[in-house]
Amino acid sequence: MALRADLAERSDQRRLRIPAPALRRVDVRAVVCFVSGPGRFRRLVDSIESVLASDGDSVQIMVIDDCSIDAREAEIRALFPDVVVVRRRVPTGGPPMTWPQLRLGVCEALTHHRFDLWVKLDSDSLVVGPRFTEVLAERMAAVPHAGLGGSVGRRADGAAEDRAYHFTVLMREAGTDPILETALERARRHGWAGEVVQGGGLCLTAEAARRLAANRWLDWRPRWYSQVSDDLALSIFVAAAGLQLASLGDPTGVVAVANNFLPLAKETLADKPWVLAHSLTTGRDGESEDELREFFAAARSGWPDRSRAPSAPGQAI
Repeated sequence: MALRADLAERSDQRRLRIPAPALRRVDVRAVVCFVSGPGRFRRLVDSIESVLASDGDSVQIMVIDDCSIDAREAEIRALFPDVVVVRRRVPTGGPPMTWPQLRLGVCEALTHHRFDLWVKLDSDSLVVGPRFTEVLAERMAAVPHAGLGGSVGRRADGAAEDRAYHFTVLMREAGTDPILETALERARRHGWAGEVVQGGGLCLTAEAARRLAANRWLDWRPRWYSQVSDDLALSIFVAAAGLQLASLGDPTGVVAVANNFLPLAKETLADKPWVLAHSLTTGRDGESEDELREFFAAARSGWPDRSRAPSAPGQAI
């Protein structure tokens, strides 16, 4: 797959199919980073469109391409010229080995942008309300010392999130990984009790991103056999940096995140205060992903027009 993706990209370059790089804006409210693998292009396009409909040009959208053929740079930027595409040369193989994609997205954002929030979305996540990153920023600002926010502890439907699997993986691997062991010790010192912000949709403050870089947590390289997921690693590292995990996904929250299904009915999610839904794989009432996307596309047609929304002042680099 990696070889086929590399050959396809080389062909795009020879045929001049990749548009000239867009001028990056330094100052943006948020960097919204999609992690995309093979076979998700059509759904990735819909998810990108949901961000643009919600936030206009006040955000920088980034796609981390995990050696896909269909979602490579030429295909994405033909539709979205301002989207930044960063391609991994070696595929991760998919979950749970997705930390390399996440850290790459954070490092790219720190290198090229000044931002308030870094937001990570899977391609089966969808923005379902207007003012997406504004709402996230407001909720994060209300939590003292918040560094990482999303669905943590309790889901939007009130169900408690199971931490047993993450705990088992962490205990098994921390003893043989000095960086994980150190992070776990420091996180516990700051009061971390095993909470994990679910990775389908989460947001990281700029302060947290800078602390991760300064403390070199972003330099962590998992062992080839590691089962530590990106959301588990990020939650530990943020806690180790002395910042809090903010719950934005309980029944009073704004993000509804669950594994492989929607925790709330689509009609509920299309109304305030919800702004993010994951996973669109299956609806609460058994709907397919295509049915869900069609429903939410119709719902966002009634949102305020954000195409001319004021953006943060930007500079080219």
